[in-house]
Amino acid sequence: MSALPSIALIGDVKDIAGMPYHVVGDKYVRSIRDYAGAMPFLVLPPLDAAEIDLITDRFDGFMFTGSASNIHPSHWNGPADTPGPFDEIRDELALLLVRTVVEKQVPALFICRGFQELNVGLGGTLEPELKRLPSRIEHHAPEHAPLEELYGPFHDMELSENSPLIQVFGTRRFAVNSLHYQGLADIAPRLHVEGTAPDGTPEAVRVVDHPFAIGVQWHAEYRPDLSPPNARLLAAFGTAARDRRQAR
Repeated sequence: MSALPSIALIGDVKDIAGMPYHVVGDKYVRSIRDYAGAMPFLVLPPLDAAEIDLITDRFDGFMFTGSASNIHPSHWNGPADTPGPFDEIRDELALLLVRTVVEKQVPALFICRGFQELNVGLGGTLEPELKRLPSRIEHHAPEHAPLEELYGPFHDMELSENSPLIQVFGTRRFAVNSLHYQGLADIAPRLHVEGTAPDGTPEAVRVVDHPFAIGVQWHAEYRPDLSPPNARLLAAFGTAARDRRQAR
C-alpha cells in the first residue's frame, strides 16, 4: 500500500448526451496530488449510512469540491424559487457525509459548493441569491469571461484577528477568486466564521473542536502556484491527512 495518504473527492452527477456521468474536475485531482501530496479517489453515490460509515474509516481525508450546481432548497428550508441547477444525488451523499466526517474527526477541506454543504449539513442555511441583498459586492466574474479572468483574483478575503487560520494561510488578508451566486446565511452551530469578503459575506469557516475541517467559498484548488495562501492550505490539508494515516 502506498505511503501517501488517500483523499476521497466528492464529485457531481451530470447529464452528458442523455446519460448520467460521475465527474470531478481535473484541477481538484491535480491539487491533491501536487500540493497536498496525497492520492485522490472519487467517491461514487449512492451510498447508504452504513457504507458512508465504512468509507470514512478507509480514507485519510475528504475534499468536497465545487460545482455549478446548488444544494436543493428542501435541505435548508429555502424558497421554492431558489435558482438551480441542482444535483440531488450529490446532495444525498454529501450532506450525510459532512456529518459523518465531522463526527469522526476526519480531515476535510470544503470548497465552494462544498463550503455550502458543510454549513447546510451541520444545520445552517443559505442566501439563495447574494445579488438581492443590499450592500453586497459582486461575487462572480461575468459568466462567459475567459478562464483566466473567471478564476482570477476577484476580491480580498480577510481573516479575523487572531484566527488560527492565519497560521494555515500564512497571512491575514489576500485576494481570492470568486464564482458563487449564493452564500451562507444562518451559520451552523459547530462552525466559526474565520474570514469574510469586504461586504461581510463569509468566505472561510472552520469546524470548532476538529483537527482539520476548513471551508473556503473560493476555488483554492485553481492554480495554487499563483496563490501562496492556497498552496499552504492544500499542504496543510495533506499534512492533516498524513497525520491521520500514521495514527491509524
